[in-house]
Amino acid sequence: MKLKPLPEQVVVVLGASSGIGRESALRLAARGARVVVAARGEPGLQSLVREITAAGGRATYVVCDAVDPAQVRAVADAAVATYGRIDTWVNVAGVIAHSPFDETEPEQFRRLMEINYLGQVHGARAALPELRAAGGGALVFVTSAESAVAMPGHSAYAASKHAVEGLVSALRRELLAESVPISVTSVRPSSTNTPIFSNAAHGGDVDPEAPPPIYPVSVAADCVVHAAEHPRRVLWAGGSGRAAALLQAVAPRLLDEIVVRMQPLQRSSGDEGDAGTLSAPNKGETDAAGGLGNRERSFSLYTWLQLRPAVTAALGIGGVASVLAGMERARRGRRSRRG
Repeated sequence: MKLKPLPEQVVVVLGASSGIGRESALRLAARGARVVVAARGEPGLQSLVREITAAGGRATYVVCDAVDPAQVRAVADAAVATYGRIDTWVNVAGVIAHSPFDETEPEQFRRLMEINYLGQVHGARAALPELRAAGGGALVFVTSAESAVAMPGHSAYAASKHAVEGLVSALRRELLAESVPISVTSVRPSSTNTPIFSNAAHGGDVDPEAPPPIYPVSVAADCVVHAAEHPRRVLWAGGSGRAAALLQAVAPRLLDEIVVRMQPLQRSSGDEGDAGTLSAPNKGETDAAGGLGNRERSFSLYTWLQLRPAVTAALGIGGVASVLAGMERARRGRRSRRG
């Protein structure tokens, strides 16, 4: 499967007003793609389009609530009407609720499933006919490391992200069975410095908290940009999520202990709680980065290598060659001593 270079692409980003979606749209446009951005919050979309066009890029926006399939379909129609087709569709829209399971209201569970899961379902259903019409393309789902490793206090969020991964796996195999040239990628961010934590719904006795380490939003955005040009099944944005998933596979009880100590469930905040952005978007302009800059790492070596398979292969070959050379030197040393 071969995807078009970004300067030849039309890309839709659903959930683009802030966070990973915003940074991804900026980077896609900087690479030459024509971008259609959509989200609930119009001020954030307006400022994003201004930022893209001021830098010489091409972008347009559509106000859209991802839980409404008709509105999501209208985004696809607007993209085709404006630019003629869709080559890549990126599903990013998401929210989080932070509270113990027995204090998470049924309405919060329902709302997270509507936005985080059904929003991506609606995005894929709107995108697929246009990707087929364009002769192929990329469908990118931004999920979470919590789709594999759930954290305390995130039962509703983790459940919604697990649901997305089930959708991604089934859809990928359906398209493969049909020999349809559409790549399906799951981007799994570890803790990322975006506004999702400050916008989280939470109770009065719990503060939303990002488990360390925390990565800059550029790490996840780079994965999205890469997936638009390179067919990949899974991209881990931040090595900590990948490491946790591997540890869960081989030593789940050990990971339980590590997670519980690293991420205490309750921290007194002294307020009355907050509904976050579950029901309504931010009313003002928004940003890609959140308020955790003083705690974030500068980059992820794991992700950097993951996006450069040639470098990884070279390092692997070099490592094997070094081992073999060492074995050969040892063998020659033994022979010379015997001689």
